[in-house]
Order: sequence, then structure tokens, then C-alpha cells
Amino acid sequence: MITQQEYSLILQKCTEIPPAKGMYLIHDYIENLLLTVLDFQMHNVAVENAIAYYRDKRFNEIRTLDDLKRLLSKYADDKEGNTAAAQYLWGNKHWTRVSLLRKLVAYFESIGIISQEALSQWAEESNFQDDFKGKISGMAYAIYQWLIMRQGVETVKPDVHLIHFVKSIIHHSFTESELVIVLEKVAKELGLKAYELDWRIWECESNIQTPLS
Repeated sequence: MITQQEYSLILQKCTEIPPAKGMYLIHDYIENLLLTVLDFQMHNVAVENAIAYYRDKRFNEIRTLDDLKRLLSKYADDKEGNTAAAQYLWGNKHWTRVSLLRKLVAYFESIGIISQEALSQWAEESNFQDDFKGKISGMAYAIYQWLIMRQGVETVKPDVHLIHFVKSIIHHSFTESELVIVLEKVAKELGLKAYELDWRIWECESNIQTPLS
């Protein structure tokens, strides 16, 4: 558990972090799908390069869920096919991320999340336990949090950067849920959107200079 004294230390440290340079809300449906499967446990530069490749080479071709499904249907759902799809879609060989993308597409289609408007509404109304946990093998709490944050939901994501930040202050372990609750409370006390505090910590911890947008 994070004590009140430890909370005060976290709050003080957060007051010292400068405003974020980037703006990480994403209002494009396809980019949100791609980022959901790409932007975890991958170097920031690799993610940025993949999205830049999509924007430069495939943006006009793949604008809807049907467009994306048509593309994926051209490739076998195995290592060779998914590698080829990855190279075509975002210019790298991360074939396991294409496998995840297929599962994400199937799940969202099954619940009617087929547009940016629907995704934004789902993000506001959904919760991890009922609407994401266990739905897609390989996708857990931090991925869900980052997905709904990109839609403007006021929360934070318990990724490696935020975990390291808080652990460096209180020097003991804590649950992902505790991290989210504490940093949401800190953001409110500082008069920030929770996701704005997340961005500040993330940039501070990862020394990011160039945002996706």
C-alpha cells in the first residue's frame, strides 16, 4: 500500500516535472488500432517509425476497418504471412503484432467498435474488468489504459516509465491499480488532466523529444 506520507512525496516530485512537449491524443481510428498493438514493450523510435511509415505509405489506402480487414485477408495468419503484412503495413517485421492486430480487429468488430466515434464512446463507457480483460490474449491492463487515454479519458497507464518513476520515490512495489489511483489523485490536486500528468512523467522518464503527433 502507498501511505499518505509516500503520497505526499509523490505529489511533491510531480510538481517539479515540466509540462509535456507532446500531445498524445489520437483521433484516427486506424492509428489507434495500430498503436494498440505496437506501442508496448517496443522502443519508442520503432513505434514512431512504424506509424510514420503507415502515414506515408498506407494512409490513403487503409482508412476503415473494412480496408484493414481486406489487407489482412491477403496474408496467411502465420509467421510468414504476418511478417509480410507487417512489412507492407508499417515497414518492419514485427509479425506477432500483426497477429495481435487480427485479434483486436475481430474483437472490436464483434462488439460494434468499427469507427473512431464508436471507439471514443466505448473508451468513455468501458471498464477493464468487463470489457477488455481476457478478451485478447497478450493484451493486459496497461494496454487498455493507454488505449482509452488516447481517446481523452482522464487516467494514466501503469507502464514501465510510470512504475519506475513512482518506485524511485517510495522504493517498494505496488499494484498497477494503486499506481493509477494515486496518480489520478495527484493530477486532480495539481489541477491537471490525469493523462497530462502521465505525459509529463513519461517524457521525463524516457527523454522523449518528438511526439507521434
